[in-house]
Amino acid sequence: MLKIGDITYDHRSPGDAKSAVYKAMGAAAPKDNTPQRSVLGATVAVAAGGAALFELPDVQQVYNDYLAQAAQFVTTTAADRAWCLQNRGAGTADQLAAAQRRQADTLAGLRAQGSVVITRGTNPVQARQILTHRTFGGLPPNANLTTPPTAEDADAQTGLGIKDTVAGRIEEWSLGQQTGFSLDGFMVIAEADVSLVTLPRSDGATRGGEAGVCGYAAAGLIRVAILSEGRPSGEPPEKRELERICVAIGRDHPGVVTLLKAAALLKRGVVL
Repeated sequence: MLKIGDITYDHRSPGDAKSAVYKAMGAAAPKDNTPQRSVLGATVAVAAGGAALFELPDVQQVYNDYLAQAAQFVTTTAADRAWCLQNRGAGTADQLAAAQRRQADTLAGLRAQGSVVITRGTNPVQARQILTHRTFGGLPPNANLTTPPTAEDADAQTGLGIKDTVAGRIEEWSLGQQTGFSLDGFMVIAEADVSLVTLPRSDGATRGGEAGVCGYAAAGLIRVAILSEGRPSGEPPEKRELERICVAIGRDHPGVVTLLKAAALLKRGVVL
């Protein structure tokens, strides 16, 4: 729930809650049809739909933190892009690309290979993390991860973008090269032990669509390199990051509620 002035809004009135917040913020409210407006609106909707009673300062704190995150992303992206271009590992990339062209296109054939060559389009920040840690998602390696994600968790990731599981965060890669996902970033190519990836459900799925495979973000890769640089979108990095944040808010309401509760404690000294 969200209290603005004397009125409390809940899950039945997210639109009214947004209007009340925009009015209360006055000139500080973001303009219509901007990613900033979308991020604030999504945050307000989560606050109004929650069981705890939030207030305007809580929403503003979380919103401002998101803006700061997007601004920092711009600086980090520029530095990490330069790093990736200097450490792309061209020789390894060529070897892996050649191996991918020879790769089996049946589940039995992929398992018999012992390892699979996979690709992932991602932004410069995660690309650097993946190359640095040599893991599926760029997290520090966890040697205890010796099995792939469950088929159910893999389906949730490939279908709904749900990355967090009981056993840890997962990331989706592809048996092919989905160049659209490297927009403003890089296409990363890697070799992974086949025992660490959740393969597609059928032989046909290894060739069609995204041909997605999933692995734990902290699970190790055998080799990894930058295959290519993605085409530029022509949009500011901050805008794209805010759009990503907005999507993430919609997918992770509990996580946003946690941020709102932390903001309530910080700004108002209230434990919710």
